[in-house]
Amino acid sequence: MKKVLIVDDDRATSAGMADVVEEWGYEAEVADTVKAGWSSVSKMVPDVAIVDLKLPDGSGLDLLHRIKETYPDVSVVILTGHATVDSAVKALKVGAEDYVTKPVDLPRLQVILKSVEDKQMMKQEILELRRQLQKMGALGHLVGKSLRMQKLFEEIEMVANTDANVFIVGESGSGKEVVANTIHSLSRRRAKPFIAFNCGAISPTLIESEIFGHEKGAFTNAIKRREGYFEVAKGGTVFLDEITEMPIELQVKLLRVLEEGKFRRVGGNEEIYIEARVIAASNRDPQKAIIDGKMREDLYYRLNVFPIEVPPLRERLEDIPLFSHFFLQKLNETEEKKVENIEADFIEALQQYEWPGNVRELRNVINRAFIMARGSSLTVECLPDKLLSARKRRVKHGVTIPLGQPMEEVERIVIEETLTMTDGDRRKTAEILGISYKTLYNKTKKYKAAGGGEDEEEES
Repeated sequence: MKKVLIVDDDRATSAGMADVVEEWGYEAEVADTVKAGWSSVSKMVPDVAIVDLKLPDGSGLDLLHRIKETYPDVSVVILTGHATVDSAVKALKVGAEDYVTKPVDLPRLQVILKSVEDKQMMKQEILELRRQLQKMGALGHLVGKSLRMQKLFEEIEMVANTDANVFIVGESGSGKEVVANTIHSLSRRRAKPFIAFNCGAISPTLIESEIFGHEKGAFTNAIKRREGYFEVAKGGTVFLDEITEMPIELQVKLLRVLEEGKFRRVGGNEEIYIEARVIAASNRDPQKAIIDGKMREDLYYRLNVFPIEVPPLRERLEDIPLFSHFFLQKLNETEEKKVENIEADFIEALQQYEWPGNVRELRNVINRAFIMARGSSLTVECLPDKLLSARKRRVKHGVTIPLGQPMEEVERIVIEETLTMTDGDRRKTAEILGISYKTLYNKTKKYKAAGGGEDEEEES
């Protein structure tokens, strides 16, 4: 049960408040001076202290300072007469949570106490998530111990409990929607809806109706009123995925809506105020999208209050073991089949692949391997051919060069082995060896001539 301390020399007021907050489910205690208030704080360490600004032996601000210095997690609500509201505002600047004027507005006080309780619960949840993060490298459904992911986790924690618009950039399959959902789940809006909408997955003619809703008869087949995502997400979060795929003319309208904080349904006249937070995402480079005419620059800056970049999987290969075990655990929870282990060479093969499809592709590979597994472990035999080929190319081509070989022969061996590793891709081989394509062509032509092979026509 949450504990509330009421410090006020007007005993009728404090006793009345104590009775009411106890009806709301709190444990209440009262004190009538700064000294008595501090003694009670030290003994009970309340969750909330409601402190009158004017007390017989001093100012409530003195008690506020002392509480915040010694017990920073105790929330302090200032109680004040109308004539001293300026003093209450000053108290807010030095750490008070909020203030209530006398005579006490009980509905407002209840809202404040509920808000304080929500914030304290949020702090506890974040602390628990941090412990989880340190223990297993996870933040909700996000997984990773790499430096890139640790930075991402830190950014999410910083922005989650604000109302700032967030713009997430990352390749397809890198986890942009999971990041957006994690921000929502850590925010004070988490009890409200999270509405995700892919701007590139629906006909441009229907997007406006989907986002803002429509009135009955607004267009053909509009047989009844429909609420859009901004209404459905009332108090929650709207996630606009692939925002650069939204038609430019609708981007203009979205910008105006965000600036004015209100919108109208298609075919309607009623103005509806936005109560949802907006998180946008794109798999394009936003600056390039602006240059290419795919995104309005003014809308981008409106949405890009807090930018977040989700790194591709190939830049955090050290996270692959965590991801693999995470996905395997989820499969074991939902499927009747049980596969408990992952062999080391299976992980090694995963880390030798470049993952163009990112985390989404990895999840699919683990899912397939789970189905293919014949025993209690995931083995390399469970992997698709494209991963096995990548593994063979990397594992197979160690080069042993006997001592005493001429440098020209050493050069030939290295070039030919690198060509084999790249499946004969000369341009990639030249890039790996740091020589020009022309030089590589001439050398391989020379080797073939020396070996009696046919000359190849030079590629352009």
